[in-house]
Amino acid sequence: MGSHIPKISSDTVKAECSDIYQKNIGKIKKEILRSIGEINKSKPIKIVDLQLFTNTFYSKDVILSFLNSNLNNDKSKIINGLRTLLRDTESRCLVNFNSIDKLITFYKRDKPYKDIYNIFEIDGLTRIDLVDVEIILDAHHIGLQVAELFFITGDYMHIIPRRDIIKKNTSLKDVIGLGEFQS
Repeated sequence: MGSHIPKISSDTVKAECSDIYQKNIGKIKKEILRSIGEINKSKPIKIVDLQLFTNTFYSKDVILSFLNSNLNNDKSKIINGLRTLLRDTESRCLVNFNSIDKLITFYKRDKPYKDIYNIFEIDGLTRIDLVDVEIILDAHHIGLQVAELFFITGDYMHIIPRRDIIKKNTSLKDVIGLGEFQS
């Protein structure tokens, strides 16, 4: 995010990111706490059992990496280490999330742009994901204020397939997938 190109977004995107952040932190916290509980239950700690236990975890790679590098420690040190890992992860994520305000300028849309909304109503996107429509409208609003605004997204399910509709009906210069984006 250190490029010279201004980073611009909307309050809707910021709120969506905040929701995702909260959900993921909650998921990681539960998984680490469940791992601590599993370690407490087991007599000897067997990495194979823990691999099976964490198999579906969002944070399994981090947990297993920690456990693999701490196998020679006793159970209480491993548990304390996992608690420290949890605190450090929460803290680091919070610092990263809070730094967004310093890197990105957020805009608030004050117009409904009903004509564009209606296009996505006919298209069906309003029934599929109303937040995506709000984000497109926000981007259009910002595009009216910023010359040649490019909409960069990781949404390959709803936004990228509608690239042509968005370009044709909004102020946006282009819609670019994260995988195609070069700063």
